[in-house]
Amino acid sequence: MSAYFAFKAEPGLATDLEYVLARLDEHSPEPQADLYVKMSMEFTDSVLKTILLDLVKAMGSKSGILEQLASVLRGTMHMLLRQLLSKRSNSELEKAAMYVHARRRYRNGDVYIAIPIPDSLRTHFETVFTEIDAGRGESNREELRLAMSQFVDQAVTSYFDEFVAALQPGFILGKAAGMARATIAKGAHAAMNKMIPHLTQAELQGMADYFDQLLLSDPEITLKP
Repeated sequence: MSAYFAFKAEPGLATDLEYVLARLDEHSPEPQADLYVKMSMEFTDSVLKTILLDLVKAMGSKSGILEQLASVLRGTMHMLLRQLLSKRSNSELEKAAMYVHARRRYRNGDVYIAIPIPDSLRTHFETVFTEIDAGRGESNREELRLAMSQFVDQAVTSYFDEFVAALQPGFILGKAAGMARATIAKGAHAAMNKMIPHLTQAELQGMADYFDQLLLSDPEITLKP
């Protein structure tokens, strides 16, 4: 059984994902770069909203740490996406489309964005969440921090590394991507390390309840509608 971190794509993103993949199948001769930049930015914004901004709401806290991180990462990624995609040919952009195709899943007829996570990580989360549900969240902050640290590494690999690798950037763009990656990974780890040790039981419960419903397995989530 495969485990995933997955969230429902918002209507605009779901529509653009389907459109991009349809154009890929049609081998449309019209330049697609602007469409890919738009779709990729929507994709990025949805990931940041799910992992950071909606998490803040779920915890019922005013975590400026995550909100500030989301703003920095959004700016970093939008700039990089313009650099990576704006001058690409359709044949080069097809590689980005295949990345999107690999991330797309379905649940109850809805489009989801999914990345695989190790079964051991899901088990780690479930163990910590059980402790939080039992009212022992504050004594399990370190275990949650460790799980989130591993999740950050997995998310950076799946959302960033695999996307950039699919585009095969040259030396200059590869260097820009490397700098962006360092900003993302360092910022995400620092934010979690700073925030989690100070969360209250109520905030930990909100985090656990929110994150748990994003951890799915086959056959909860499928390749086809």
